[in-house]
Amino acid sequence: MKFSRKTVLAMLVVALSFTACKSDDDGGTSASANGELTAKVDGQSYESMREATTAEESNAGGVSTIAITGGSADSENIQFIIIGFDGEGTYQLNNINLGTYTYLADPGDYMSAVLFSTVTDGSSNGEINISSYTPGENVQGTFNFTGYNNQDISDTRVVSEGSFNVDIRN
Repeated sequence: MKFSRKTVLAMLVVALSFTACKSDDDGGTSASANGELTAKVDGQSYESMREATTAEESNAGGVSTIAITGGSADSENIQFIIIGFDGEGTYQLNNINLGTYTYLADPGDYMSAVLFSTVTDGSSNGEINISSYTPGENVQGTFNFTGYNNQDISDTRVVSEGSFNVDIRN
């Protein structure tokens, strides 16, 4: 199954909305999160903020999906969306199971986001290995991928030596 770039970006926006906020029983919102995500982006250290790192699970139409995201204090974000998630194992990152690295060219302007994703021609551009998974509680693993700038695929970012340990929001 192939997806256009517009479809993939729409899926990414929907997935990001999962992590934005969550309703509490009292009608308020909670942005609680608990996790860590580290990597190297083109050789430079990347570390997410604990409070901006989360995992969300969903099941729609019998298809399980997990989204893992970690935002940094430097207005950067690494995110994964695994469609057809089946627990522990290795998943190829491509145009279906996404890996993304995003940064703000101007940290004061959210419209300046530059997105690098594993979406290209359907081939694998990296992998995520889920080494530990407790449904509804926690997910841990490692990852690496090459992200291609959605505006200019000759511009890439290599995300390597990645690892995460994230509690899953309920």
